[in-house]
Amino acid sequence: MVMLEAWLKWLVGKWQVLVVILYVAALLAHGHAQWNGGYNQAKTEGDQALAELKLTYAEQALQVAAENKKQLLQQVTRANQAEDLLLVTYDRHAEEVQLLKERITNVTTIYRPAPGAAAQPIPRCVFTAGWLRDYNTALGVPAPGAGAAAAGSAKAPWAAPGTDAELLESGVTPADILAHAQDYGRWARDNLAQLNALLDLHKD
Repeated sequence: MVMLEAWLKWLVGKWQVLVVILYVAALLAHGHAQWNGGYNQAKTEGDQALAELKLTYAEQALQVAAENKKQLLQQVTRANQAEDLLLVTYDRHAEEVQLLKERITNVTTIYRPAPGAAAQPIPRCVFTAGWLRDYNTALGVPAPGAGAAAAGSAKAPWAAPGTDAELLESGVTPADILAHAQDYGRWARDNLAQLNALLDLHKD
């Protein structure tokens, strides 16, 4: 009987330990499940937030790219329009100069010495070599040989007054000067039109 009671006490003691172990194991399992659940939920929420952020950035990037493309197309369109207008202006200048060239003979061969007088041949007009040199110099065209001489001095070389280099006939006629003025005027007007087109293109 004593033996049975001792065995029962031992069994109850072991049972209590077993219950405690099972309880602790259940608590650990429950805690682990809770931790896993929290981790998984946090990961899911974090992944979703990251995906939403990436989507927002992608949408913003698309919007910026679309706006940049729109602005680029507007600039290209404006540049093309400016170029077309400039080419039209060049063509108009060329037509005007051509009309003037056709008139050169009319205004350089005959003249009236007085109102109502009969037209007469224009007297021969002589332009000296010195005059031609100075004319070209005024336009920025260096005199022949002036490049090498100017490198060592501040002034271009000038022929002595009264020499052949100054006074011989240059062969240039009034018609030549008028034709040159027309070409030079067209060049200057084309440059001015180009400058104005560039200024208009970049003023906005």
